[in-house]
Order: sequence, then C-alpha cells, then structure tokens
Amino acid sequence: MKFFKKLTYAVFIWFLVGISTSFAESIAFDKTQLASVKMQNMGKQWLMLLWSVDCPPCFKELAIIQKLQGQHDDLAVVIINTDANDEINAEREEIIKKFELGNFTNFHFVDGRGDQSRFFIDPNWYGELPRSYFIESNGKFHGKSGLVNQSILTQWLVN
Repeated sequence: MKFFKKLTYAVFIWFLVGISTSFAESIAFDKTQLASVKMQNMGKQWLMLLWSVDCPPCFKELAIIQKLQGQHDDLAVVIINTDANDEINAEREEIIKKFELGNFTNFHFVDGRGDQSRFFIDPNWYGELPRSYFIESNGKFHGKSGLVNQSILTQWLVN
C-alpha cells in the first residue's frame, strides 16, 4: 500500500512540474527586454508578433503560429501582448494557453506605458494590429501591419 501512495505522490509531483515548465510566464516589456531579445536572436531569422486581446485577426495569426509550432520544434518567435492594462492579465494568459504558445518568449506592455513600448519597437508604428516584424539574421527589422498569411509565416520561419 505504501508503494502505491508513493507512486501516486510521484506522479502528482511529475504532473505539477510538467505544468509549470510547459507554460512560461509573460514578462513585462521594456527597452532592456527588447535589447536582450535582439541579442539572443542575433544570427538567426526570427519573428516578433504583436497582438491584443481585442483583436480577432491577431487570434488568426496566433492560430497559425500554433499550427506551425505543432509541425516544427525550433520556431524563432517572440510574442508581445500590447494591452498596457493590468486588468487583462488573466485574459492574456488564458489566450496564450488556449493557443499553446507558452513555449515561446511572451512579453506584455506595462500598464500605462503602451506608447513608450511601441516607440521602443518602432517609432513609425502607431499601434495598428496585428503587427509582425520579420527580423533578418543581421538584426534588420521589417514591419508589417495586418494579418500575415500562413504561407508567408511558414516561408519565413521554416525555410
């Protein structure tokens, strides 16, 4: 009987550890975080995807990334939620869980600092969503507003 209790306890702990490592917490976005992400991804082609909880086209892009993630293990994607409002924290986390995107680096704009955060990323971007940045291996950014189709995302991330 002791063996089964220990086994049950071990399985429960394994389950909890699996849950905690499968979902990365969102990190508050600032200039330092942006510099760090750029440095970490230098030398490779990657995508920075910006989204909001009130943006249905954003969900379509998140679904595309979810699908690609299921087909390819090593996608270089950074996801940034642009809702600079602490009241939507739970909703933001729920959406990331729903689309199974917790394995990617996830950032969120800090409450009251949305304009500043947008400026750090791109002084010429006014907040239209979804917004995607295709970053070359040399660090050069190419921004695109609006929904990006799956073939373009696949070509950029997989090839």
